[in-house]
Amino acid sequence: MNIIYGLKDPRNDVYQYIGKSTVGNKRALQHLTNSHSDKVNEWVSILESKWLYPIVSIIEEVEDINDLSEREKYWINYYETINPNLLNIQSIDKKINNVKSEEDETEYQFMLKVLFKIPEILKKERIYRKLTQDEMAKEMKISRSTLSLCERNGNVTFKIIQKYFLTLKGIDILTKSGDAKRVRSIKKHSL
Repeated sequence: MNIIYGLKDPRNDVYQYIGKSTVGNKRALQHLTNSHSDKVNEWVSILESKWLYPIVSIIEEVEDINDLSEREKYWINYYETINPNLLNIQSIDKKINNVKSEEDETEYQFMLKVLFKIPEILKKERIYRKLTQDEMAKEMKISRSTLSLCERNGNVTFKIIQKYFLTLKGIDILTKSGDAKRVRSIKKHSL
């Protein structure tokens, strides 16, 4: 029997875990002795220490086994609105709504392009200002090897980016990104 089942807390009658089974209640009852989930095991232990046990209930019988996973997700999403601390909350497929306009999407894609070019942009800026790696590293108070790694491998942290900006008093990221058409468009819109 294919089922969606739930484990309720006997203290408040609220579902703590939602699961699926192709062997009826047998799967649900396994949680009472040895669950695959550490969180469920911990919760069951707490209940047992108070001489309580989870209430096992069938939420839905699912005729087609191919629908079982989707029905489980549906019920997890449903009960998550009642108990946002479900023990299997990581199973939820949260949909991210795309609410960006076409213009926002264009800006977003440009930003992504720039983000992945940051190491190259920072290196170009250093060279443009006629600074060696040693000089730049000294100004940033980091080692030259760290600076070299950032410029060569793209291993750039936000702290390093901040130090670049503070040391160089700003960087023309738009120009250094190599997208002249996009730069003109942004400058035009910002006027």
